[in-house]
Amino acid sequence: MKKLKERQKLSWQGMFYSIQRIDLLIVTISGAGIYLCLETMKFLSENNQCISSLIRISGAMFLFGIIINFLSQLFGFKSNEQDFLMCQAKIDSGSKISNEEQDEIDTYDRKSDVYSKWTNRFNYLSMGFMFVGLILIMTYFLFIF
Repeated sequence: MKKLKERQKLSWQGMFYSIQRIDLLIVTISGAGIYLCLETMKFLSENNQCISSLIRISGAMFLFGIIINFLSQLFGFKSNEQDFLMCQAKIDSGSKISNEEQDEIDTYDRKSDVYSKWTNRFNYLSMGFMFVGLILIMTYFLFIF
């Protein structure tokens, strides 16, 4: 029971920690990338130069990275919430778990797993968008600008 209460505590902390991890870097880098793209577009338009589609696509990739990252955060929160509820159901049922209580516990566990899988997918997708944005903007500055 003590280990279960500790796990519940960690799940509760995880709901808030999931908002702060590597996702902060993705949002920061992507935000800086969007700013760079907008400033480059501003510079080019002020100097009557053609705005490359690489800049626009790069900016879109950074934007999608941020949007997908927010979805990842929501799913991460839901995953930890379901795990917390599973632990609470186990604590409430005590040492003797009825079939109905076990079904409730299993439901929370399955939901937590589903949310966790989507969180991981969105994290990788968000990182992918950020990296594509970085590659495109660097390609522009190294070979076109």
